[in-house]
Amino acid sequence: MAQISLSNLSPDHNVWEKHRANADIISGFYRQGQGSFKRYAHRMRDCAKFLEFCLVPESTEDLLEFKLSYARFCRVRHCPICQWRRSLMWKARAYKVIPQVVADYPKSRWLFITLTVQNCPLQELRTTLNWMNRGFKRLTELKAWSPKGWVKSVEVTKGKDGESAHPHFHVLAMVAPSYFSHGYIAKAKWGQLWQQCLRTDYTPVLHVSAIAKSD
Repeated sequence: MAQISLSNLSPDHNVWEKHRANADIISGFYRQGQGSFKRYAHRMRDCAKFLEFCLVPESTEDLLEFKLSYARFCRVRHCPICQWRRSLMWKARAYKVIPQVVADYPKSRWLFITLTVQNCPLQELRTTLNWMNRGFKRLTELKAWSPKGWVKSVEVTKGKDGESAHPHFHVLAMVAPSYFSHGYIAKAKWGQLWQQCLRTDYTPVLHVSAIAKSD
């Protein structure tokens, strides 16, 4: 059976090929290890190697679209394909819940907060993330912490040197309608609080922005 590139059939699905290529790179690193690492390498090598799609009617128009009907995933923790699909699952859950929260609290305001730390060596990533999570827990326990509810996600990107990791948190936080008149926290103050909770000797980079209210 001839192999066909998915992006040739559906350009919107070229993200599959991107993650498949990254999985091959990570699998190569695993093959250099011993024991279970080699088993993980074989599993990752075959992860979503072949995808079975079917054509189904779109819900709103009399058209057909590709839908994934079968694939075998490796479920290796560091597999780019499986991690991408896991992120889609959590995103779908958030998209399902947040509209209901907005409907229940229509006057509340929302902040988008990014909490960062200095880059760390890859071998120290687990320790760094544990430390950041402890710092975030302290932050939410402060009296100055304004949000009434929040969704936190973790993102790790590659440092500019190509060798270090840049872990950071993205937080979607719901605050009271009166936040900007009573209890407002300036960006500099957010940085001080995050530094205090991390217990570092430097002020971490931090970004805070308000999400505009829709009419």
